[in-house]
Amino acid sequence: MKAIGINQYGSSGVLEELTLDIPSIGSREILVKTKAFAINPLDVAIREGRFKNSVLLLFPTILGTDAVGTVVKVGAKVENYHVGDEIIAHAGYGTYAEYFCVSPEHIGIRPKQYDVYEAAGLPLSGITAYNVLIHLAQARAGQRIVVFGASGGVGSMVVQMAKAYGLSVIGIDRAINKAYVLSIGAYRFVDMDEFEKIEVLENSADIIIDATNDGLRTGIGLNLVKKKGMYVSLTQLPVQRNNKKKVTLKVLVPQKKYLDRDAFAAISLMIRNRQLYTRIDKVLDFNLADVRKGQEYVAKGQHNGKVIVSLTDQQ
Repeated sequence: MKAIGINQYGSSGVLEELTLDIPSIGSREILVKTKAFAINPLDVAIREGRFKNSVLLLFPTILGTDAVGTVVKVGAKVENYHVGDEIIAHAGYGTYAEYFCVSPEHIGIRPKQYDVYEAAGLPLSGITAYNVLIHLAQARAGQRIVVFGASGGVGSMVVQMAKAYGLSVIGIDRAINKAYVLSIGAYRFVDMDEFEKIEVLENSADIIIDATNDGLRTGIGLNLVKKKGMYVSLTQLPVQRNNKKKVTLKVLVPQKKYLDRDAFAAISLMIRNRQLYTRIDKVLDFNLADVRKGQEYVAKGQHNGKVIVSLTDQQ
């Protein structure tokens, strides 16, 4: 099979096309024929070696965590999934390929309301948003939540899920994204560069979700949260030596108790209820040049929606 991966850390130039055997599966695994996969900032970070001191990679490594495809082989001890099922996967690695293997713990049936490209862009962002909102923030209906980076992959999912769970959502982002953020469920939008408008929200939020790259708005966010409120960051926490408001500070760290199957069940219900949508920016072809371009585009951080690579024209 054809795959795209790396044999070393570095720029997008280290990405290379690989010819590998189709993966063998264990008794508790599923083999999937890939229809499309997403290019995420996480893939770029792995390729650049940002996790090399904490995660050991064996080269060559096939990148990619999100995908949609068709089940072509099922392990002897797998239940509830069958050959021919259309699934979405949060595989962890290996989806930049014509085939990948995955545990049934990390897949869900593709919702019929989602096309292939929307489905491919869903798993990582959707599961991350669910974990942030439900496990870390422990959000409840009626609370007010402020989301920094409300138009991004995870931020937009948090906005939609929070609305579905009955929270009042304020989205903070670049002015160009105002219409989009309001359209997905925020009742109010604030331009992240208009500090005087942000200050009006001081001490008004039960929950702050900072979904910006590198936690860029941490200092501002702390001013907005109520006493004994919750501040959750996807990346890093603010330094707060005198926590007079007794704000609970949490940062997202993946844990085994955060089950993908629970997140997929909630996500599928929201999709059926037409409460959750995935915005697509670009759809690229499955070749080395396009994958390199896609990673470079995502690395710049200016994409408005998911960047998807399609294999459907090659099968």
